[in-house]
Amino acid sequence: MSAEITNGNVTRYCGPSKIDKKRKKPLPAAFELRKDKGEKDLSVYLLEYFGNDGEKENVKSTKEFIEQRPNPLDFKQNGGFAVLNIQSIKQRIKADIEEGGNYCNIYFKEATLPHCSGFFDGDEITIQKLLAQSAHALYFVKDL
Repeated sequence: MSAEITNGNVTRYCGPSKIDKKRKKPLPAAFELRKDKGEKDLSVYLLEYFGNDGEKENVKSTKEFIEQRPNPLDFKQNGGFAVLNIQSIKQRIKADIEEGGNYCNIYFKEATLPHCSGFFDGDEITIQKLLAQSAHALYFVKDL
């Protein structure tokens, strides 16, 4: 069993159609599981793995890492990488539950670092909305 990651920052690539370009924020759709493709977890990357001085540099390293893999993602120039802090996500979910929201949680576990898996527990739509709201940065591919 892989270890749970409880702190740090993760990033996820978001295609152009899954970004609110005016607000420079990901839409909840950026965090949907593609069940038609058999996905059971959310694919993200742990930024601290790369050890660069800045967040943008770690996102750039993530992009380069993904490009080196067999069958790399096809990055669109208007796509971007959403960055989320794991502890902030957990706090936002807890606050939503306390305000009467649906029970939900997300757990991040090591896959093959820097790759991590996010597992949903509870209402997926609520989790997707909270993840989109929790993104503190979005770096467009054209700027990396």
